[in-house]
Amino acid sequence: MLHRLALACSLALAASCACAEKMPLDDEQLRSVSGKGIAIAVNLQLNTGAIAGTAPASNISAGFVVGGTTTYAIVQNFGGGLQMFSITIDPSTKPDGSGYLAIGMPGYLNAQDFGIHAIGVQTDANAPLTGSLGALTLNGTASMTGQLNVWPK
Repeated sequence: MLHRLALACSLALAASCACAEKMPLDDEQLRSVSGKGIAIAVNLQLNTGAIAGTAPASNISAGFVVGGTTTYAIVQNFGGGLQMFSITIDPSTKPDGSGYLAIGMPGYLNAQDFGIHAIGVQTDANAPLTGSLGALTLNGTASMTGQLNVWPK
C-alpha cells in the first residue's frame, strides 16, 4: 500500500512541473493552427414519459393578439428519444482566405416516439387541447449527408 502512495505522489509531482505558461496567439499564429475539428454524438431523451402517456401533459404555448383577440398556439408533450451520431464542427478557410465553420450533418439519426402529441390553436391556453392541427411523431432511422457552412457577415 505504501508503494502505491509513493508512486502516486511521484507522478503528481512530475506532472506539476510540466505546466507551461499560457500565451495568447496573434492572428498570424492563429491562422496556422489546424486540426480535424470535433465530432459530437447526441443521445437526447426529452419528456419520454409524456409522449408514452405515462406522465402529466407538458404544454408549450405562445399567445398572439390579432384584432383584440388573444389566440394561443399550443404544443402538447414535445419530446421522445433522438440519437444523432457524428455531427462534425470543422473550422475551415475559403479560397479568399476568410474563415468559416463547416457543420457536418449526422451520418446516423434514430428517433423513438420523438415529436409532438398534439398541436392546436385556441383562445384559452388552459382549456384541454383539441389537437386541431394534428400531431407529429417520428420513429425509425435516417442517414444524412452534406454540411452547413456558416461565416461572418
